[in-house]
Amino acid sequence: MNNSLFGQLNARDLVNGVIVAFLTACLTSIVTILDTGVLPDLAQLKAAGLSGLVAALAYLTKNLVTNSQGQVGKAE
Repeated sequence: MNNSLFGQLNARDLVNGVIVAFLTACLTSIVTILDTGVLPDLAQLKAAGLSGLVAALAYLTKNLVTNSQGQVGKAE
């Protein structure tokens, strides 16, 4: 695995964070809504999107505070 240095993000971190975290949170929210037997309305879709955005930001923040060895809060 090619991790970025402490305090930095590379393009792969950004792409992985957005794709995995955003889609996981959004799709989980939408599936939960669909399980109730109704189609989601705009407010529910907005909440699912916001949940995805928060998850993506959390993943990127985690990558900012870990070094290339996966150690949290330790410089190279």
